[in-house]
Amino acid sequence: MEQGWSRKMKIIVMGGDGFIGSHIVDRLVESGHSVTVFDRCPYKVTRNLEHHRGTVKIISGEFANRAELENALRDNEVAYHCVWTSTPITSWKDPGLEIDENIRLSVQFMETASEVGIKKVVFPSSGGTVYGRQGETTVKESQLPRPFCPYGIAKLTVEHFLNYYRESKGLASDVYRIGNAFGPRQPVSSPQGVIAVWMSKIISKEKITVYGDNETLRDYVYVKDIAHLMMHSLTDLKESSTMNIGSGRGTSVMELLNIFKRVINVPFEYEILPRRPSDNAAIVLDNRAILNHFPDFSFSTMEDKVKETWLSFSKKPSHICAAS
Repeated sequence: MEQGWSRKMKIIVMGGDGFIGSHIVDRLVESGHSVTVFDRCPYKVTRNLEHHRGTVKIISGEFANRAELENALRDNEVAYHCVWTSTPITSWKDPGLEIDENIRLSVQFMETASEVGIKKVVFPSSGGTVYGRQGETTVKESQLPRPFCPYGIAKLTVEHFLNYYRESKGLASDVYRIGNAFGPRQPVSSPQGVIAVWMSKIISKEKITVYGDNETLRDYVYVKDIAHLMMHSLTDLKESSTMNIGSGRGTSVMELLNIFKRVINVPFEYEILPRRPSDNAAIVLDNRAILNHFPDFSFSTMEDKVKETWLSFSKKPSHICAAS
């Protein structure tokens, strides 16, 4: 584990009440940092941060509101940018929304961050959709991105704008191209996140749909592992980087289905359909760059964490809620 986190910082997590954002908040609080969350929390009622009430400052606001953004960002050193409105599947339906809701507002966020003195922006990008169809299963950071869906194109565009603000304004940034995240608190109101979607359907006694076959490989990575590795950004606020976060292991959808059969303690029905156009056939992320900074780190065991996630969902189905 890295040892550069001893200095306590003032850090804001944009979208910190969401799936990945809330786990980042957990990790930051555990490390003793002063944490602010900016999210859509009507009347400051959160979905995922009630256990931090009184410890974390929660600001309810709109990401599109420049004045609210400026007030929230001011006096912080680092900003984790976890606000995104689409999924790979929904982005096909209205590609223009990627420009209006994600690219444009992310640029406004970067401009504001650079103006109020933020030293570093940390951005959870996408692994599979940014790299696209590479012609080989395992992809490194050095490979040329080939996004084929609007979601991946938008994520890569935001990465490029982060490069621009680093060069023009001195705003450091870390980009993490993340595999298929799963774990507690994952929303199922969108078609992204097959593990959460399957679990919600099982709880509702609906048939689950399996898209693909043994050749459809995904790099599933537990959300708490992601949050832990994203703490690397706090070791040096002047440095910028782009790194993959994935388990380094491919799991087929049929293998995932078999894991479900072993760990889910209730019967369920399923149907198998062909892979969708928005799905990548097979992709695994080379994780050696990030693990160079965490030589003693081991990724969580897939089956154990699917079981842990199931226990979380079945005990608290309120995780079935709208995404940030």
